[in-house]
Parts: sequence; structure tokens; C-alpha cells
Amino acid sequence: MTWIGGISSKVNMSQGELRKKLALMMETACPANGPSTAYPLSMSSIFDDAHGRALVEVSHRIEGTPPEHVYADHQKGLPLIYDGHLYDFKTARSGSSRAQHMSNKTAADFFAYLLAQSPGSLEQKLKKALMGLDGDYALAVSEPNQLVISRDSLGTKPLYFAESNELSAFASNKKPLWKIGLGEVRSLRAGMLAVFDHEGVRPKKALPLRKKAIEINSMAQAVNAYEQALHSAVRKRLAEMNHARKAGVLLSGGVDSCLIAKLVHDAADGLGIDTIAYTAGLSDSPDVDFAREFARELGIKHEMKILSVDEVEQYIPEVIEAIEDSDFVQVETGIGLYAAIDMASQDGARVVFSGQGPDELWGGYNWYPKVLGKDGRQELSRRMWDDFTRADIETLDRENKIAMAHGVELFFPYLDTEVVNVAMSVAPELKVASEEDYLGKHPHRQVAIKTGIPERYANREKLAIQHGTGIHGVLDDIARRNGFDPALVKDIGYRSEKITTAKMGSSARYGYRYTEKKLWQVPQHIQLFLHALAYRKGLLNKLARDRVGCFLEKARLSSRVSI
Repeated sequence: MTWIGGISSKVNMSQGELRKKLALMMETACPANGPSTAYPLSMSSIFDDAHGRALVEVSHRIEGTPPEHVYADHQKGLPLIYDGHLYDFKTARSGSSRAQHMSNKTAADFFAYLLAQSPGSLEQKLKKALMGLDGDYALAVSEPNQLVISRDSLGTKPLYFAESNELSAFASNKKPLWKIGLGEVRSLRAGMLAVFDHEGVRPKKALPLRKKAIEINSMAQAVNAYEQALHSAVRKRLAEMNHARKAGVLLSGGVDSCLIAKLVHDAADGLGIDTIAYTAGLSDSPDVDFAREFARELGIKHEMKILSVDEVEQYIPEVIEAIEDSDFVQVETGIGLYAAIDMASQDGARVVFSGQGPDELWGGYNWYPKVLGKDGRQELSRRMWDDFTRADIETLDRENKIAMAHGVELFFPYLDTEVVNVAMSVAPELKVASEEDYLGKHPHRQVAIKTGIPERYANREKLAIQHGTGIHGVLDDIARRNGFDPALVKDIGYRSEKITTAKMGSSARYGYRYTEKKLWQVPQHIQLFLHALAYRKGLLNKLARDRVGCFLEKARLSSRVSI
């Protein structure tokens, strides 16, 4: 796991002030008492005092392996830092002379080499250098006149930025930017870059994800192409584990996680890497039962954490702190994930594979057939594309930051470039056949069966993680026993839309309109409880903090809730 950050001064900031702010950012990103500090840290910083810039990279190292995420050519004035992986970088370009030139070099060297070979401004160099690369990354590169940050086209690594009258800064998470006094922190979206100079920050499109033409119209063709791409995606990521001897897998007992667990287990076994699956949920949750039985049937090592209601309550503020968000959907989804990754971290798993991605790519949400029946195939395709292109801010940022809080790195094989290209090339009617097709994801399920997944797991109906873990049902009890109930919401006139109009997750944005509304709409008393926790931890922007503070003061005056 790597954290990156940097500062670009708009005024003549002293060397001491620049270093002080950078130190504050690092201390906030990697607190001395945080769970992520259980592993050895490696820190590299690059200062350009003449131009008021500083870059820093902090990595959790595997012992015996040097950090490789920093490149600094001070003679050419081209320092570069990045978080992530560039798969098969030595042959990433078709020109054999380039591949030979980069023999025995690191990915950071290769990034810098491509920049040096590309013409134009730094922005133009970066766009050209990154085009067609197969990787998961967020990076920053600097030259005397400007600093440019970028994120891969799927947004598999988080990156944020903010600015004031005195400076601009970026980081892998929000809290370090808040710590140095920057208020309005924005996410750099997938496929974007941002140019930092003395005038401020200018976000621009760099590598936007584009729809593919439909070229695969038969189930057999779809299954074969997808199977090959997915096997390759897992192998590439296992090859990036360096000297780590333990690969974790998040296992829910659904087809997505079962398939990844099987692929990782089979491929890792030949590399001398142990595979361990991790599951967290309440004792009566479906995920726990299915995951336990699946791991036993296939002989995969399995660790489970059975959560009590008290443990769920304890996790809630920790999740809010980690994901830097108090949105109901984000928090309830994050609790089971946080517990599983916490377990993996304590078990010494430094790399964990996630099964995120197939629902948007292959049509797995249970409201998709209802969209098809009510609004037609074109509207379903639009919804699926919109859901997929929002995965960076609705799913990946949350999961990456939970992993970051534990010193763990997540891999997303389903979001491999070739896997995504195959999925987008498959005819949509092969994914969701009709308005009665509540199973969906048929090529995906067929690959699972072909790989050796028993049909009862391969064809298990989709459950959202918060329902599969049992988390959804206990949040109501927790909010009420802390004094937050529907009567309080009514008494103080609270509505979450008065705090923010942003809706995170397809269920909250539109899915609830096509299915059981009560199951998917945000319970206002629980959202108020989560807002109150974020308020107490100082994790709200100024506008939201002022508004939440007013509601909490009304609650205090009503003697219903203590602040």
C-alpha cells in the first residue's frame, strides 16, 4: 500500500513552511497509533524549494524489498511519484527497443522514460505516455513550471486535491488536505488529470473510458474471451506481490467473490503463495453460511469474524474515519468490508483481492431487469454504463481507503483493462435476457461453473454486502439506542437533503424506484446518527458541519440527544 501527496505553492512559501505542511500531511495520513503502522514504513520525499513544490510517497514495505515508487531526475527537473502497479511494464509498448532499454528498471523508471520520450508540455507528455498502458495507478509528476497529477481510466487508486489562495495540494485521501487548512476537497475522477501552477488547479480529461462496439454475440464466445482475460488478470496481480507469501480474498459466498477466490487459490498455489479467504458478518447472515460452506467444499483456508451488535457499533465511527464520509449507503456497505480487512491485516495479509465490478459490467443488480421491463434496453444500457463509470467515487475510493487504513492493498481483477474491454464488447441481451431475468450476469456465471464453482454458488442470487452480512438490520437498533429515532427526525425537521443532495450508490440514486423502496431508501434517523458521528469527529466540510450542528443543537434542546 502506498500513500502519495504533494504541495504546490502559489506564493513565495518559505522552505520551513513547505516542510511543515508536508509533515502535517504525512502525520495525518499515517498516524503513529493507526492500524496501518503495524508494518514497516518507507518514506521518500522530493523538494523543489526554488519553485515551492514538494512531493512525498509513503509505502508499507515487504521486508527485504526496496521501495520503487519514486523517480527523481533533478538534472532534468522531472520528479515523479505514484501509487499502484503497471503490469508487464517492460513490454507495455510494442517497440522492442523500448522494452530492451527498460530491462531491469522499475515501473517508476518506465513512467519517467515514457514522459521523456514524449513531445510537448508536461500535460501533453503525460497524456501520450499513459495512453494504452495496462495498469492501476495514481501519479504525480513535476517540472519547474507546473505539477500534474493523474489517475487511471477506471479510477482504481484514489486521489484528491484542493487549493487556497496560498497553495494547492493533493493526496491519496482527504484528511491530510483538511489538516493543512484546505476546505473544499475534490476527488480527481477516473481518467482525469489536474494541472497545478501558480494560478491554481485545472482538472482536465486525460484517459476517459469509452464505450466499446458490440462484437461478441454468442454465449460461447463471451465465456471463452472472458475466461482468458480473467485468468490473465489474476496472474498479473499475483506477479505484483513481490515477496509477500500470503494472498487474502474477500469472500461473501456470492458468485463474484467465489470465482475470484477459486482463481487466486489455484494460481497462487503454483507460486508458493498461501490463499486465505476472509468473511465478516452477523451470526445469522447469509454470507457467513455460504462463505463457510464454499471454502470447506473447495479446500480454501478461511477466517471468519462473527460480529455482535456492539462490535458493529464500535466499527461505525472507525469506518466513517477511514472512508471520510458519513453517507448511509457508504457506511453500511463499509462495515462488513472494514471488519474483514481488519481481520486480514491482523493476520498478516498485505494484499487482498476484491470481487468488485461484475454487477455493473455484467448486469447483476436486481433492479436491472425491472429497468429493462419498464424503460427498455437502451435505458438499461445507459444505467449500467453510468453505474460503471461512477464506480471510482461510489465503490473503489471507499474500499481503497478502508484498506489504506489497515496498511493493506486491494487488487480488483474484474476491473482489469482487458476484462473490462471484453465485458463491454458483449451483447447486452446475453447479460440480462429479459424483464423476468432476475439472475443476470450469465457469461460471468458460466465462467464460474466452467472454473469449477458449484452451481449453487455460481447461480446464487445477488445480495448487497450490507444485506448479506446482516449489517443493514442492526443499524436501526444502534441508532435508536443512541437516541436517534423517527420521532426525533420529525421533531427537529431533519432531512438529509438539507445537508447534501449527493446520492451515493445506484440503489440510492435510482434503484429504489424499481424495487422495494423501504429496503433501499435512506432511513433518515440513521443518517442523522451518522451525521452526528461525523460532526463529532470533525469529518464534515464547513457547510455540512454548520447545518448538522444546527440540527444537533435542536436535538440537544429537546433533551433527546447529547452532543
